[in-house]
Amino acid sequence: MSNSAGFNPMVSIVIPVYNGSNFLREAIESALAQTYQNLEIIVVNDGSQDNTEEIALSFGDKIRYFAKENGGTSTALNLAIENMRGDYFSWLSHDDLYYPAKIEHEVDALSKLENKDTIIICDLDGIVDYDYTRTFRTALYQEHRDAYPSRNDSYLYPVVYNKTHGCTHLISKRVFEKVGMFDVSSRVAHDFEFYYRAFAVFPHFYLNEVLVTARDSSARQGRRSHARGNVEYSLLYIDILEHLSDEEIKKLAPSLEEFYNDMEFFFWYADYSLALEYVEIMAEHRGVKTRFGRGKFTEPEEQTAQVEPAAQATAAAEAPAPLYRATFWTRVRNSIKQNGWKGFFRNVRIKLKRL
Repeated sequence: MSNSAGFNPMVSIVIPVYNGSNFLREAIESALAQTYQNLEIIVVNDGSQDNTEEIALSFGDKIRYFAKENGGTSTALNLAIENMRGDYFSWLSHDDLYYPAKIEHEVDALSKLENKDTIIICDLDGIVDYDYTRTFRTALYQEHRDAYPSRNDSYLYPVVYNKTHGCTHLISKRVFEKVGMFDVSSRVAHDFEFYYRAFAVFPHFYLNEVLVTARDSSARQGRRSHARGNVEYSLLYIDILEHLSDEEIKKLAPSLEEFYNDMEFFFWYADYSLALEYVEIMAEHRGVKTRFGRGKFTEPEEQTAQVEPAAQATAAAEAPAPLYRATFWTRVRNSIKQNGWKGFFRNVRIKLKRL
């Protein structure tokens, strides 16, 4: 590709993969089919136990291949970033696909911007596993922004409203040099944890084109990773909301009530139950009525059976102390009361490391 400014940087397409033999070949082929020429493709095998390596090596010198022990997606991405030759980074999950013009159009958009460290974002559509006839409509990122134009002035809008996807980005290597790389202690929320740091410092630009296809696979996460994701994403979003000023919130939504309702629905839909409870508590504290309202805590039921006083006293003396099983939210509430928010988060992080 060439443009009037002669802007032709090398782009590194990074494909982290773990047991990806089902879709890896398609992902690599979509990277090789790019109309932009000045690029390299890096595949990082994160300790796969299937024939991922065989598939990757079948592409020969068309790709750069790295193999490592399993450590999570963040470690695979960081290894690629440390070894990439490109000036810009573009993440491609092993089960997603690029449209042929993805890199070309993003580089062209960047060439027209004065700040070449601007993070470029495009739109995407989706498919379900192998069934290419079942597709999802585009994410309509720009339409959601334009519904309240002040969102276009917010650096953090894509992160707060979850209006971005890692595979749609084109990111300057200087972003990593400035804010650091992916957090290896975060096994699930490493993507948005990094975006939170990056988007807080660097501007972004929306390219209102569908250039990526994301695959929605029901097998992506098991119960354990889902539970961990609930905790990691919840803690991340609680931290984000804790640091959002009212001035920033005014850029994101027409009113505080609408903002809290937006967040409540997002956390409910994503099943981030800790963040859901947090935002409902915060809304209640600020006198804002949310759509669902604060969840009710279940307390132990009172004794209702009619028992003679003498028999009741005898039974109480002979029986062991009852085991009271508090509900999950009761335990959360009591922990916050006892330890405060900071102490609560610290205890959650300690338990999370044991998962």
